[in-house]
Amino acid sequence: MSSEQLLKQRLKPMSLNDNVNNKLVINKAFFGKENCLKLTLNRHGECYIHFGMLDKNTNSWSWKKLKFNDAELGSMLLVLAGKKKSVAFFHSYKNTNTQIWVNRDKDFVFFKIKEMSKSLSVGEQEVLRVLLEYMILRMSINL
Repeated sequence: MSSEQLLKQRLKPMSLNDNVNNKLVINKAFFGKENCLKLTLNRHGECYIHFGMLDKNTNSWSWKKLKFNDAELGSMLLVLAGKKKSVAFFHSYKNTNTQIWVNRDKDFVFFKIKEMSKSLSVGEQEVLRVLLEYMILRMSINL
């Protein structure tokens, strides 16, 4: 068996959840009291990060969904590894411009877009690191 076949065999059991329209390979949420950072990867290799914020008036969540490529995920990994202090991205979709910041401050990493932000503890950062590495592999190898 080739090394690529072995890798495919090892990676397949990581399928976690199903969505109505798309099979999700990764569907992981990092909830805070009033905010959430959710990471999804569908079977087509499309990676999305969803930023959620609890509206205290309506007691419901508002979400901002952004699509990321493998190079952007790699830049996030550099912040998680402490090799960079921060990275920023600019996305434009349907006449809406969004800037995303990922910053490190001591032991915490912060994701921020507009008024939404989410900090990750050291343990959450490690889980995110593993998932981002897996996502980059899935985006690069047709499984």
